[in-house]
Amino acid sequence: MDVKALHRQMTHYNLWKQQLDERLQRFDQWGQSHQMLSNEALRALQKARKLLQGNTFTIACVGEFSRGKTELINALLYADGGHRLLPSLPGRTTMCPTEIFWEADQPANCVRLLPIETRRTNTSMQNFKRIPQNWVTIQFDSHDHEQTRAAINQVSASKWVTPADALKLGFALDELGEHDASGKVAVPAWRHALISLDHPLLRQGLRIVDTPGLNALGNEPELTLKTLPEAQAILFLLAADAGVTASDMTIWREHVQSLRDEQCTAVLALLNKIDSLWDDLQQPAEVDANIERIRLLTAHQLNLTQEQVIAISAKQGLLAKVGRNLAQLERSNFSTLERKLADVVMRSQQQIVGHRLVGDSYEMIMNTRNGLAKRLSECEAEIAIMRRAGPNEANDILQQLRDTIRQSHHQYHKQALSLKTSQRLLDAQRVSLLAPISSGLLEQQINSAHRSLAQSWTSLGLGRAIGNFFDDVDSSLHHVEREIERSNRVLTSIYQRPEHGLNSDDLMMRHLLKIHFQRRQLTQLHKRADDFRYSLSTLLTRKGVLINRFINSLVQEVRNTYVDLNQHIDLWIQEALSPLIHSNQYQKQLLERHMLHLTQLQNKRNSHSEQIESMQTNIYQLQAALTSLEPLYQDIVSVPLVEEKKNNVAQVKRGQVVSLKDVRQAVRGN
Repeated sequence: MDVKALHRQMTHYNLWKQQLDERLQRFDQWGQSHQMLSNEALRALQKARKLLQGNTFTIACVGEFSRGKTELINALLYADGGHRLLPSLPGRTTMCPTEIFWEADQPANCVRLLPIETRRTNTSMQNFKRIPQNWVTIQFDSHDHEQTRAAINQVSASKWVTPADALKLGFALDELGEHDASGKVAVPAWRHALISLDHPLLRQGLRIVDTPGLNALGNEPELTLKTLPEAQAILFLLAADAGVTASDMTIWREHVQSLRDEQCTAVLALLNKIDSLWDDLQQPAEVDANIERIRLLTAHQLNLTQEQVIAISAKQGLLAKVGRNLAQLERSNFSTLERKLADVVMRSQQQIVGHRLVGDSYEMIMNTRNGLAKRLSECEAEIAIMRRAGPNEANDILQQLRDTIRQSHHQYHKQALSLKTSQRLLDAQRVSLLAPISSGLLEQQINSAHRSLAQSWTSLGLGRAIGNFFDDVDSSLHHVEREIERSNRVLTSIYQRPEHGLNSDDLMMRHLLKIHFQRRQLTQLHKRADDFRYSLSTLLTRKGVLINRFINSLVQEVRNTYVDLNQHIDLWIQEALSPLIHSNQYQKQLLERHMLHLTQLQNKRNSHSEQIESMQTNIYQLQAALTSLEPLYQDIVSVPLVEEKKNNVAQVKRGQVVSLKDVRQAVRGN
């Protein structure tokens, strides 16, 4: 039985990224060695390489409490030693969102904990991650099980606070169950946990996010707005004996379904704890039939394919790994999950290859090689003409060749001027694109909402003020989307001009301005605002506390999304025409070099044989450049890195590289 599918695929995934990065590095070095790439082209290559080097594969575990998320992670990360990595006890064991990872430039084997009191501030989680002094750090020896357990168990720590303090921290009282004799309530001691662990899977780039359930998903906006959308895969955990409950469906609709539908995030629904259905008084076939019935019903309720719903026992899978019991592992069905996750890792490769920066880099390599081959062919034709000519005709022929090159250069110069005009057209779109989402306009809307909230004395008035603010945000975004349509029409007209001579349709589709991610964030914030203003805890909260909660959480997230949107649009304006500009600059550079060489030949008044020898030397230089580039070009256009399987999921082939044609076919197939 294949029990290491995920481990092996993560290894191949990492190897594949390294190979792709090495090829971009080879092209970078080739360009600098032969001085045939512009500074802008070299910077574009560096951005693509940074994308590959910084990419991780994130799995987020989502579900109500006591669904077995923590035990699932224990089974996924089990290596040796016979011990659980994370605490797994009845009830709520993970009290705060927890990220488990390994980073080469960060201290390993430590737990960093953000105190729950930081929720009273306006600082976002992303900013807190850059402020180490606000975190409590606990180092541990990974070889000392008791020390490791004590450190990691902190993620389940809680503390007692008054109900008023719980409200100030943003918790809904109706969701906090445990009270002590003095009337205090239990809240998580920590807001967020970062566990840095030296583990083979984590070293390969795997990152796991463990969520504590609906309570945290409903109260920590960045978890749903930043962390979950960045995950390549979401494991949605359900109880096998209950199927999809009402609270499960709430999490699905509010936090998971939109990511699957709008971002194509891979989602697997896991019916966990099937061992609770194992019954020695029933025939095994009858037990299996009951589990299969629940699995098919779950697929229908969540509108998933049958293959996306897996019935497992994380606990039995962990015990089977500890005891090296293949029969128990097979019955737990855990290796099926690992194989499914391995398939998701494969699919992630296609998404990376389809990224604009990587696609542009591949296009640049192919255009550079083809342009160089064309120039070499023209130079060989020129020297053939010179050889046929006599000494008395040489200077006239050189003049004719210069005139021909000058005409070609003039065409590229005209194209460069046209591209500058096109860039100015895009630059002119900046004002209309950014005006509806300017910080000034947003602050006006925030101040107006704040005044309306302060002047409202009823829950209805408070709710209306919150709704009006998000209606203003929606109106601004609709305005931006209309401007984006106009800007994309401008970009389309530029890319469809025949003089560019590139595969303009594919390039154009990669460079259209899209804001799907930011739109989804703001839509989700609007939904959260509706939940916020209609919730029972909001009705019972003092007005001053409610206003602070609204401004410090939802409004702050709107600010963050606006900043991201402004930066996204600015970057698009700067880079939308980059492939066309790179190609034009490269062709101009080749022609300028050749025209300079012909001018020098003509001015030196060398003999006919010396002129031919000099032209031959130039050809040798071009041939050397082309010869050193050719293996990389052949790798890209001839040897695919990914090949379609029956389900069009990519299979890694060691030592191979993807071609754009193969990727396009695979993406269309998906």
